[in-house]
Amino acid sequence: MQIPNVDSPSTPLLQLRGITKAFAGVQALKGVDFDLRAGEVHALMGENGAGKSTLMKIMFGVQPPDAGTIEVHGHGKVDIDDPRHALALGIGLVSQEPSLVPQLDVAQNIFLGQTEALNIVKRDQFQAKAREILKPLAPQLSVTTRVSSLGMAELQVVEIARTLARGAKIIGFDEPTSSLTPAERDGLFTLIRQLKSSGKGIIYISHRIPEVYAICDRITVLRDGKVVANRATVEVHPDELINLIAGRRLAEELQQQAKSDLRLDGPEALKLEGISAAGKLSEINLTIRSGEIFGLAGLVGSGRTELVRCIFGADRKDAGTIYVNGKTLNIQRPTDAIAAGIALIPEDRRKQALVPVMDVERNFGLANYGRYAPSGFLRLKQRRQDTERYIEEMAIRPRRAGVRIRNLSGGNQQKVIIARWLQSGARIFLFDEPTRGIDVGAKFEIHELMRRLAKDGCALLVISSELPEILALCDRVGIMREGRLVQTIEDCSGLTEDLLMKYASGEIARL
Repeated sequence: MQIPNVDSPSTPLLQLRGITKAFAGVQALKGVDFDLRAGEVHALMGENGAGKSTLMKIMFGVQPPDAGTIEVHGHGKVDIDDPRHALALGIGLVSQEPSLVPQLDVAQNIFLGQTEALNIVKRDQFQAKAREILKPLAPQLSVTTRVSSLGMAELQVVEIARTLARGAKIIGFDEPTSSLTPAERDGLFTLIRQLKSSGKGIIYISHRIPEVYAICDRITVLRDGKVVANRATVEVHPDELINLIAGRRLAEELQQQAKSDLRLDGPEALKLEGISAAGKLSEINLTIRSGEIFGLAGLVGSGRTELVRCIFGADRKDAGTIYVNGKTLNIQRPTDAIAAGIALIPEDRRKQALVPVMDVERNFGLANYGRYAPSGFLRLKQRRQDTERYIEEMAIRPRRAGVRIRNLSGGNQQKVIIARWLQSGARIFLFDEPTRGIDVGAKFEIHELMRRLAKDGCALLVISSELPEILALCDRVGIMREGRLVQTIEDCSGLTEDLLMKYASGEIARL
């Protein structure tokens, strides 16, 4: 496929030509070309497994390419040996999860690794330099504040400052808004625009298509290890971009997704009366019926995650009653919820739902040891058979029960978690940010799976910060603010993202 050139008078900061990389005989990159210019934000997009992560690791010195060349402005053709060498060449990465030292202050983290010791004699010098770097980014941020007390947006500012302190002219952002509120996201965009105006080159990786159109000048799309598009953002319609990423006409499918058949006369699956937790939740009343997808919208910190954790027994409630299928349930711990058929798919699946060093089969069996070891001895053959059955039924890739779960894409990891709960007999599913960090194709598959669960009579409570997801999936929507369920919207036909956001923020009192 011919990739159209995007003419620009600006200086190329980075040029990759013919980059190839294979792992155990699997070709991850197949002759990839990529370039970055001074003063531009260049989006790198593609489904999980498309080759984005591999290309970024090569750019930032984590892995060497098997073939191809890398040219950095001012250094010519280079072989990037490791991340330290990449920084010396002016290439830095702001990771999705900040890699800072919580016990040190802001100034110490900014210059960590650049000196043998951060002793008291040099403290004033480090702090003055740190203030100088932070001035255009976040002048209000104190350089003496301990990093452990900072929020996610401030942590990202420190990461950016640390990268700039090393002289980076090329900065990569990997899913930078995954843990940010809308206001924090807008602040990050302002910082990125400042970096762009100063002549820096920005590589922006995100699955969130609206963000790409808000911040990026150019888009490169990878699919199956190849570049399938390199276009100016203004030249690509969002529907075309989705098709380029997924390789099929997903845009039309996403627009035509039908919501589950709302069963207003179905039995009550989950009922909450007066659920409260000190400092977190206050008098939550909520009913969800079998066959229904109920969405919870609200800003970060509104109490959504705290609510599902109380339902699941991961956090203790101070007051209130939980009913499951019409019966009072005293949930003290997660095992009580599991026994009642309640499943939690948490916000951070890697830390709270999976054991990365274990394979797919062992992760699948984590909630089902009572089934596979009723007398204390594991029925390994049965567990393997069940795992392989779900791998086929849910199209989990790769199709190997023995592959480590950390080597699966986010979408496939999510499928393994759902399969685990299906095998446990769960009928009430609590989804907390079900498609965070998942590409558009896998997102569609997860949505379809959630609809099938509802169609089969399961009850779903879904938390999502992506308002289009709430609107596309949910039969009814609850709005949470400051630990309270402030409104339940029974008819979502006229609901819009703008109205949801205004109500969640308290800008308007009633929808």
